[in-house]
Amino acid sequence: MKASHLTIGLLLLAGFAAGCDNVGEDDRYIKVEKPVIDNPRNLLIMEFTGNRCINCPRGAAIVEQIKDEEPAGRVISVGLHPQDNYNTEPILAMKPIPHLQDFRTEAATVWYEYYNKPDGFPTAVFNGTSISGSTGDWQVRASQALTIPASMTIDATSSYDASTRDLTVDYTVVFGNTVDGRLNILVWLVENDIIGPQSMPDGSKDEEYVHNHVLRTALNGDWGTSLGNAFYPEDQVKGSATMQLSDKWVAENCVAVIFVFRDDNKEVEQATSIPILN
Repeated sequence: MKASHLTIGLLLLAGFAAGCDNVGEDDRYIKVEKPVIDNPRNLLIMEFTGNRCINCPRGAAIVEQIKDEEPAGRVISVGLHPQDNYNTEPILAMKPIPHLQDFRTEAATVWYEYYNKPDGFPTAVFNGTSISGSTGDWQVRASQALTIPASMTIDATSSYDASTRDLTVDYTVVFGNTVDGRLNILVWLVENDIIGPQSMPDGSKDEEYVHNHVLRTALNGDWGTSLGNAFYPEDQVKGSATMQLSDKWVAENCVAVIFVFRDDNKEVEQATSIPILN
């Protein structure tokens, strides 16, 4: 069984730049054993983050550590840059930037508003229902979420036409258990390896900062597509979502994130991600 490092220090929150958390430098970790899950539910981390938030680079580093400590694909992270928040406003650069640097999207804003616009940045949401603005407990919350079994699997494929920049994502949800309650499926487009300005913990500005897992848009609406409200073992639901990529997004760096969640409380039942290029 794989060991995980868990934080034991409680970090204090302090306001900065309209709610940017202060994160301590001296995190310490202890090792604990993880239970074995026969049919594990993947973990989707929605991270509210921003270019002007000085502590968001540390939050991103903790998310990457969580991902590195699990098998590939078990943890999926998405950086949400909502509108109407100082932390997400673009930073002017001293030199030309080849890619679109205004990361704010309507797709991020609707989730930000659903969670009552948390003031502290960064703030992370683990599988839709566990929310924390203190990076000191993110690894604990991630470990807890990763012990919950899944009631379904999601198989997904993508097709992309480089000449028209048209993208189609096909998905099949296969149920292994009975599930009651209305479920939705949402397909997001996420881009990695975007170089651009970022405020850093020491107060400086890094114009060569690499922004990863940036949410660009939703392919099938703000709240996705309804799958129905009653499911039984071996049930399958198939569907697809399509869009045309902006010419400011690099297709080679984009992935599709597909997740099923409960319509009432937004709990994520299962998630997966695939590159849009084979």
